[in-house]
This record gives sequence, C-alpha cells and structure tokens, in this order.
Amino acid sequence: METIAVDYRIRSAELNEARRLARAIAVEQTVEVPEELITPSIEREVVGTIEELRPDGPAAHIARIRYPAHLVAGELPRLLNLIHGNTSMQPGIRIVDLRLPTSVLEAFAGPRFGIEGVRRLLGVYGRPLLVSALKPNGSPVDELAAIARAFALGGGDIIKDDQNLWDRDLRAWRERVSRCQEAVEEGNARSGRRCLYFPYLSGNIEEADERLEILHRLGVRGVLVAPFLLGLEATRSLARRHPLVMMAHPSWSGSHYLSRDEGMEADLVLGTLMRLIGMDISIFVNAGGRFSFDRESCRAIARRLREPLGELRPALPSPAGGMRLDNLDQMAADYGSDACLLIGGALLSHSDDLAASTRHFLAAIGEHFSERLEEPDDSPMERSHGWPTPAVTHRLLHELVHRGDFSWEGRRFVAYKTDESLPFAGVRRLELIGPAGEHTAFELRYFELEPGGFTSLEKHHHTHVLIGVRGRGVLVRGEERSELLPLDIAYVDRLIVHQLRNENDEPFGVFCIVDRERDRPLPP
Repeated sequence: METIAVDYRIRSAELNEARRLARAIAVEQTVEVPEELITPSIEREVVGTIEELRPDGPAAHIARIRYPAHLVAGELPRLLNLIHGNTSMQPGIRIVDLRLPTSVLEAFAGPRFGIEGVRRLLGVYGRPLLVSALKPNGSPVDELAAIARAFALGGGDIIKDDQNLWDRDLRAWRERVSRCQEAVEEGNARSGRRCLYFPYLSGNIEEADERLEILHRLGVRGVLVAPFLLGLEATRSLARRHPLVMMAHPSWSGSHYLSRDEGMEADLVLGTLMRLIGMDISIFVNAGGRFSFDRESCRAIARRLREPLGELRPALPSPAGGMRLDNLDQMAADYGSDACLLIGGALLSHSDDLAASTRHFLAAIGEHFSERLEEPDDSPMERSHGWPTPAVTHRLLHELVHRGDFSWEGRRFVAYKTDESLPFAGVRRLELIGPAGEHTAFELRYFELEPGGFTSLEKHHHTHVLIGVRGRGVLVRGEERSELLPLDIAYVDRLIVHQLRNENDEPFGVFCIVDRERDRPLPP
C-alpha cells in the first residue's frame, strides 16, 4: 500500500510524551475517534502509522507518520486536510517534510510551462530572468504603461502588475491591462526582444474566468495570482483551464510558515504546494530585505521548486524584496541561473531612464552568467503529465481535426497509465477534450487496445460513459460481459468493477467520457 510520509516537529522534550502526541496526530488526522472505537481493519487501512520518532534539539521531536495514499483520492483539499487539518489548530505541531507517492502525484498536472516552457517563450537561456513590477498603486494608467514600455525596451524579461494595483471595475481593469500589454508590445518591437506582461488577477472569483478569457484575447501570455487569497484549489482549477504562465504571489501566506512551532516549513508552502497547484513561477521574500527569511530558507524554497517531483515540471523560484545590485553575488550563489530575480523599487528608482536602468541591471547579471538568446519559441512542447502544450492559444483546439487513422491533430498518444499496481497490457490513450483548458465539467479520452490488450480491472466513485469507435471489444461490468461495437454506448456506474478487453485480431478503440474532477481507481 502506497503511503504519504509526513514529518511533524512536535514540541515535547520527553520521548514518551512525544510518542503519545504522535499517536494522537495519527488518529486525529484520519479517524478522530477514541481509541476503543478503532477496529483492527480501520487501524490497518486508515489510521496513520508512526514510522520514526527522533529528538530534534532539547525540547522537540520529529515524528514521521505514514498515511494510506488512498485516503487522498487525488484531491488537494483532502491531501491538505489529511496531513494538517485539525493539527493546524493545535499548538506545538509543525510539518517539516512531506513525501508524496506516485499515486498521489499523478493526480496533479503541476506547472504547465515550468522552467523550460517559460524560457522557450522568452528565448532567454543561461541566466536568471529579470522581472519587475508596475507600481505604485494610484499611478495613472499612462504612467504604468510608460513603465511597462521602458522595461521592455531595455530588454527586461517579465513585467508584472503589483498585487496592490486597484481598478474600479472589470472595464477599468481591462482598459489598463490592454494599455500595458500594448506598451510592452511596442517596447518589444523596438528592442527586438520579447518581454512578457503578467497582469494581476484581481476581482472576485466569479469573474476570474472572464478576466482570464480577456487576457487570452489580448494576447497576454501569463498572469499574476495570489493563491492564498483566491484559495489553493480554486487557483489549481484556473491553472488547469487556462493556458497561461502562472506566477504565484505569496500574499496572505505568512501565517502558514512564520511561526517556528506551528504551520509548515516555507519551502513546502511556497515550493511543493505551488507546484502541485500548477504554478510556473513562485515569488517569495529574499533574505536581507524587509522580511524575516534567512538564506537557507530561501535556498530550500528554490530546491523544492526545482527538485524531481514525480512527473511534475520544475518551476522557477522568484526571490523578491531586498534585491539590489550590491547583493547580486549572493543571489547568484543562492539561486543559480534558473530563477526570476524580481527587482522592483531598486530598479524603478535607479535612474530617470528606466530602459537604461534595465540594461544596466541585465549587464550586472551578465557578469555572473553567460546569456544565450534564441528566437522565442511558440511551437508546441511535448505533452507532460496530461498538460497540453504551452503554445495553445485561446483557440484551444475547439476543433480537433481527425486524421482518418483514429488520431487527431494536436493530440499525441501517451501511456495508458504510469502506475502499474493494477495490471493492464496493450493500451494507449489520447486526451481529447478537458485537459487543454476547455471549460467543461467532463473530459473526453480515446483509448485504443491492441489485439490481446486489456485495461486494468478497477472501480471508482465516479461514473463514466463508453462509446465504441473502432473494431470490437468486450466490456466487463461486475459478473456481466457484453460486446462493444462501433457506436454502441455503455454506462458504468459508481463502484462497479469493470474492464475493457480486446479478444480480436484488430485494434479496439473507445471514447470515454468521465468527470474532470474524479477519484483514483481502486482495486476490485
């Protein structure tokens, strides 16, 4: 059974007391009942297991607790509730490490672009990206547009809204964003480089999709979001539906990690969680600025954003605050080339000529790194973990052209599954509608079984519909076997054990319609 490993730092000097508290956490987070109500089967299949307990200084212990991965069912809220739901309200308990198994990671698409995709859009390699912000709040639109134009003219890479920028309403927001996007494009035309503009997704969540649709139509390629204001799951949903580079601002996140005794380590919050919800760039406060982060905390966040994490793409760390020319040596050592250096006030106040200041800062970065420029690349990237290519625009393949051989333009066959815990053979799949950002509550997939092939024998809590498309096959539902021919339609209800089999000499293909948000398959 795959498990989720969580390391809790428990404020307790005595080993026996730490062991009691660890057991209390394992029970509280899974069943939340008195010990006498826990049956042997519940203990075995549900309750967390204490794997390790070790001292951490004179007044604390580290308890590693493993939880059954099936309790998460591929849902972010369930994951967060499992590892830190009720314990987040108890003093003296802090998560310091988290290890997620393949079965959990497969439920998360992660960054759509990641480091490689952002670099390809810009055509900039070998050095950190230079990022700045439109500020201060209250400035006329003309002044903000002038800042955006000058930064692009100077060769800057990304200019984002300040998260404090305020617009009267959606119409005013659209007008300002349109003006700033046009200004960046003007600067790009004169510089011969590509700078990207990331507006801030303000407004209420009901307007979020409309605002992001506006960005698509304006040709904007990325957006600044504040996941802890919008909600982590809401932000993940937006990232899945809209093919924009997602830059995460940490506003309202500090209460999750600033206490040394409660919450979670900052690298888990601003690193691991940001990748799980699909952020391509994660902003955090740099050491030495007006905030309290130290260098090791900042380096740890950068590591979490870039380290291997299943099939999820690595994301760009973006240190901000306290970013000056005189500490570039430190930043180069701490973050290396794959980072976004967010330099706001120091850049904007460097001189009256922002384009010249931008070139000056880029030259200073160039003293530490060797820049390589290529043509910005909007061509499709290889699919990774269910994401469409970053080059998908608002058109979003609303029309999928069939090639005549049971394949569709813009879609590539991928492996049926990467998890082999439930046996299968000779199956491949195409993700047709849903993961490419279409606004649907369902996903449409095409599965093709070679002669002798079969899908895994499984069940799940969601329903789905199968439509025969090619050849002939067998659908197993519980004790029932039925033949599935082209244009036959079959319904599979919740928790019905089912399987597709190809017992013929030609390929067998089916369309499968399934809920966009769904649970993981369970064994029979």
